[in-house]
Amino acid sequence: METLIILTAISAFISTNLDDLFILAAFFANPEFRAKDVVLGQYLGFIVLLTASSLAYFAQFIIPSNWISLLGFIPIIIGIRSLFHLKKPETGDSGEEINFRKYKGGQMMLAVALVTIVNGGDNLGVYMPLFAGMDPFDLFLTAIIFLIMVGVWCFLGFKLVNNRVIGNKIKNYSHYILPFVMIVIGLVILLRGWF
Repeated sequence: METLIILTAISAFISTNLDDLFILAAFFANPEFRAKDVVLGQYLGFIVLLTASSLAYFAQFIIPSNWISLLGFIPIIIGIRSLFHLKKPETGDSGEEINFRKYKGGQMMLAVALVTIVNGGDNLGVYMPLFAGMDPFDLFLTAIIFLIMVGVWCFLGFKLVNNRVIGNKIKNYSHYILPFVMIVIGLVILLRGWF
């Protein structure tokens, strides 16, 4: 059972944070940001998303767990929608650049946190139904795994800055994998509630 929770947590994190890996790499590549500000900002933003998602845990005391598991349709729908909208990601500039020069000192960390939160809609869509059907130990274990994975993601984002070949390959193919991972996570949520 713990192995399933660990695998589900890792899959949920990876599927909802692939884009964050490249955002982190962009922050690390920007000389205006210290690595410490990027890491602390990523943790701060992710903890806000984790806290918001964890509130769904309390819904299980009001709504039967098999009905809560129907929230598993959210990541399934996200995955199916992603399959229908598969396209090669744009590698050029979109013209939408954020000017970080106005931020100073600790505000750089807050800027990273804000970008993490704003980019976290898919995190909430997956984590809320996932957490809603968990018992306290599973929720705690999942949160710990997520926090460890944030550190791993920061490390990988930092390494991608120095290795454009790997970064470009991941950027070009990750969007093909994401929809299938989202659908599997949704199915796990559904099955846990009914079996």
